[in-house]
Amino acid sequence: FACRYHGWAYDLDGALVSVPNEGGYPESFRRNDWGLVEVPHVESYHGLIFGTWNPDPVSLRESLGDMAWYLDAMLDHDSEGTVVVGGVHKWILEGNWKAPAEH
Repeated sequence: FACRYHGWAYDLDGALVSVPNEGGYPESFRRNDWGLVEVPHVESYHGLIFGTWNPDPVSLRESLGDMAWYLDAMLDHDSEGTVVVGGVHKWILEGNWKAPAEH
């Protein structure tokens, strides 16, 4: 697993195995201190994976709220694979600026 933003890579056990420019970190930096931790609740929606550390979360669908409409519009194509391409669309979404750039 590799983080596309930071470039850090992990093995299947969650251990950090690669850090770009590792020499630029302080001498106190140790890979074994930065492994992945288990996420207690994971759900997927149209192939996107969401996780929370909340042990008693509301459903993903409820958490997505009105944003689910946008995900459906972008990700829920018909069974024949048809994609409708129209004119220019401009959407202003309140959210993390990195999400559109990474996906």
